[in-house]
Amino acid sequence: MHNFPSGATNPGCVATGDFNGDGYPDLVVTNHFNNVSVLINNGDGTFKAPVNYSLDFYVTGCVGVADFNGDKKLDLAVVGGDTTGNGLALLTGNGDGTFSTPSYTLTGLAGASISLALGDLNKDGNLDLFVGGNGSSDDVFGDGKGHFQDGYIQNAYGFDVALGDFNGDGNLDAVATGPYTNEVSVLLGKGDGTFQTPQVYSGINFPFGITTGDFNRDGKLDLAVTLYNSASVFILLGNGDGTFSLGQQWFADLSPGKVITEDFNKDGKLDLAVSAFDGGDVSVLPGQGDGQFPTTLNFSTGKNPAYVASGDFNRDGSVDLAVVNYGDNTVAVLLNAAGTFVKMESSANPSRFGQLVTFTATVRSSVVKSQVPSGAITFKDGSKVIGHTKLNKGKASFAISSLSKGHHNIIAVYSGDVRFNPNASSVLVQIVK
Repeated sequence: MHNFPSGATNPGCVATGDFNGDGYPDLVVTNHFNNVSVLINNGDGTFKAPVNYSLDFYVTGCVGVADFNGDKKLDLAVVGGDTTGNGLALLTGNGDGTFSTPSYTLTGLAGASISLALGDLNKDGNLDLFVGGNGSSDDVFGDGKGHFQDGYIQNAYGFDVALGDFNGDGNLDAVATGPYTNEVSVLLGKGDGTFQTPQVYSGINFPFGITTGDFNRDGKLDLAVTLYNSASVFILLGNGDGTFSLGQQWFADLSPGKVITEDFNKDGKLDLAVSAFDGGDVSVLPGQGDGQFPTTLNFSTGKNPAYVASGDFNRDGSVDLAVVNYGDNTVAVLLNAAGTFVKMESSANPSRFGQLVTFTATVRSSVVKSQVPSGAITFKDGSKVIGHTKLNKGKASFAISSLSKGHHNIIAVYSGDVRFNPNASSVLVQIVK
């Protein structure tokens, strides 16, 4: 773990995106005053000093990252607001890691805005925002050119929100948490930006963060909800018709807040990562693929971790974590210890037709330098398997003389082992003359 200055006092949210087009995810952090901080990746999972942008409104919620104006450069949408009604700030990206002066949109929630989720709510082909707030929620419609229009107030708390098609009708639906009402609300979308009356699941002890995913692999979206007062994550299993069945409750750590889902160990089953505000860590719960998360792995972050986001920050093929620490104004970056770099070389390139060519793959840990990966390498020519060899001290070689004339896209696929995730090399273009 490495902690970096966030550039903000009491940071509350973090999101990721490649803001300068170098292929590495960068970070953007917001706090609960008027700051937006951008941290550019150095290309190895470390980050440059934050660059700060100030907003006119003084209560800032979370930030969404997307190309909102169609120029193929990532922009930032920050919800928050003040008494004037400004509830959305847009910072358009310049493509070099810098952003323009914020522009503002009046919204119904204004200073009550806390969370947001991105999606096409009215099916016009443009990204919209579903904004959660303290007491109600709101949708804000984008025109694809960087302009927004306030939509409709929804009668549902939204300390955290998420979108998904929960009833299979092709329209985006929304879910939102209400910690002070002990409710999770499900709002089924009509496809025009409006929603049906919320379906409320009550009696859930202080629900805070929420995310969606198919946790039991039945083809239906489920929900994972953090219970702030119960140090746990609660699973609601989707029935595929917009309703949910109560699942099980799994331990996280003290005061869990934001929850996200990723496949951290690359086993094809969704896992969870949870920021634990009073635990001082992030909890990772590996999924079993049946809706159960019986194991909790805790990783120290800093003081009062408030929010967690994911990205492959060192581009080793495994998903890493970024956590903002409200209590010490830092961002903790946790690189996935199961990540590897896979490199492949050819003994002769170009080679002659009929010549024996040896391909050698080297696999090394991207984080834990003292450990040498085991397992096996499958060599492929495009989609065709041409060889399979076990690793010996992190290396595997395969020789072949039957390659036809022309260009061959050779790739080395690493199987993974008990410590390291599966991965693959970049394509090596072998030329046979």
